[in-house]
Amino acid sequence: MSDSPTPAESSSESAGPDGAGDPASAALAEALSAEHAAVYGFEFVGGAAGDETRRERASAATYKHRALRDELHTAAMERGVDPPAARTSYPLPEGRSGADMDSFAAGLEQTTMDAYLWLSAAEDTDLRMTAARVLQEATVRSLEWGAELDALPGFGDG
Repeated sequence: MSDSPTPAESSSESAGPDGAGDPASAALAEALSAEHAAVYGFEFVGGAAGDETRRERASAATYKHRALRDELHTAAMERGVDPPAARTSYPLPEGRSGADMDSFAAGLEQTTMDAYLWLSAAEDTDLRMTAARVLQEATVRSLEWGAELDALPGFGDG
């Protein structure tokens, strides 16, 4: 397993002024928090990976997760949801081997899948479509980092 944060660890559970109890607002905030963690984590992998291939893959993932983070931030603002801020730091892997980097990166993608799975249940069609697209993309990226394909990606172990 990896040391990447779970959605609950990365979330500020901020749902906005009028959406404090709204599940869609909480799911949107959770997905945004997961994206903050992914950007931080992939920037780390890009700097700590010992080979160029991993650094390039991490750089591409950082770029993608930044775009997703910005997309979710905009969606939150449009819906009156107070977007959670990024934390100053997130858990990082203790090891620096290629296998450690791969496991950590796959864990970052799993964390985003967990958050987007929750978002896929939103009543808002645009949020559901975004969640479905990102679940597919994160599944592919996690496989590229060496994760095993789950029968139901985003549902985690069990």
